[in-house]
Amino acid sequence: MSDALSVIVDGGLDDALALAVLCGSSIPIDQVIATEGSVCRSVTALATKRWLVTLGVSVPVLLGADRGIRSNYPEERDPFHGVDAFGGTVSALVDASDPEDHWQDLKGTVLCTGALTVVAQALRRHQPVDDIVWMGGAVASGGNMTAAAEFNAWMDPPAADEVLTSGVPVRMVPLDITNRFVWGDSQIAAIGDAASSGRLLAEAIGSVHRREGWFVPHDAVAAVALLEPQLFSWSTRSVRCESAGEPTAGATIVDRRGPDRPSAVSVADDVDVPQVNERILAAVRRLS
Repeated sequence: MSDALSVIVDGGLDDALALAVLCGSSIPIDQVIATEGSVCRSVTALATKRWLVTLGVSVPVLLGADRGIRSNYPEERDPFHGVDAFGGTVSALVDASDPEDHWQDLKGTVLCTGALTVVAQALRRHQPVDDIVWMGGAVASGGNMTAAAEFNAWMDPPAADEVLTSGVPVRMVPLDITNRFVWGDSQIAAIGDAASSGRLLAEAIGSVHRREGWFVPHDAVAAVALLEPQLFSWSTRSVRCESAGEPTAGATIVDRRGPDRPSAVSVADDVDVPQVNERILAAVRRLS
């Protein structure tokens, strides 16, 4: 990981948990860039800023992409994580002003827990991005947005394809890995018992759990992959993201033929689930 770290989020509770993991691990963050996701960019930005202020962390929250290079998202959204990007409980967070400044540059390491639009734009500008950790894509598990596509890849398939074929080192944490972390009451309660801010987050996560019967901390798993990649196993693979086919838009095609093939993409293909869960909880315990 480079000295500079930018985090790109899209307004999910797993994004909030990922930020908690980084802050609880005392990892300096240079900027957090808010993009559209299951809610619009402005809602993502405000909820993210309020969450960071609640954590007592001073990090610039900047506006990223409000639409993808070719966004698939319709105007009528499904706010999976709540219309306020915090499970309907954002009012419990410390108040903050609306972020108004736009992102300008990326450098060093990028943790992207949303669409890769901003990263693709930065690479087009020849900005000095050293490496990327991306929660996105799927290898063999199928998608969670369509039968073929994982949400972050589906949001902006051309951007994902640009980044994955750019030659910049990418560690890809796909659904095949994150879907192994299906949290129930005990894990959510442990987060709530860990710290006062953890209690706020657990209450918000509980809204998803009560509605769906489960919660998957996708982005927090990617945050641990950034901090402790040795808890995962990785294979170097050529990866493309389909952007032309209508039923397959956003599908990540991972070449698993034979030995590792020349590529800058390392795909996580196994993980120590108990240890990663413990790292997430330990980081939250260190918060206020």
